[in-house]
Amino acid sequence: MNKLKLLKIILNLGAVYYLIGGFVHFFGLTLFPFYDARLYTPYHDSVIALSALIFALFLITIARDPIKNIDMLKIVVIGTIIASIFSVLIIWKIDFAALGAPDKKIQTLVEAGLGFVFVIFLLWLYPKTE
Repeated sequence: MNKLKLLKIILNLGAVYYLIGGFVHFFGLTLFPFYDARLYTPYHDSVIALSALIFALFLITIARDPIKNIDMLKIVVIGTIIASIFSVLIIWKIDFAALGAPDKKIQTLVEAGLGFVFVIFLLWLYPKTE
C-alpha cells in the first residue's frame, strides 16, 4: 500500500473518530468508562458536536484528493495540533476534582494523546509536492 492510500485511510478514520465524538457529545453519551454525566451541558456539547461534524467533513473532503486539497490538509494538521495542546491546557485550567469528576483528567489526556498520534500519522504521510 502506498503512502497516499494510507493517508486517505487515516483521514477517513479521523473523520469517523470526530463523527462518533460529535454524536456522543450531542446526545450526552460516552466512550469512556469514567464518564461523568454531571459535566454534560446541552449547549456546550452541541457546539462541540457541530465543530466535530465540520472537522469530519473537512477530513472527508481532503481524503478524496489529498494532493489537490493540500492547503486544507495543512490547516487540519495545524488545527489538530492546536486542539491537542488545548486538551492538555484544559487539565491545568479546570479543576475536575472540584467538579466531582476527577477521572475526566485521564479522558482529556487520552483525547490529547490521540490527537498527537493523528498529527504524527498526518505528517509522516504528508504528500510531497513539487
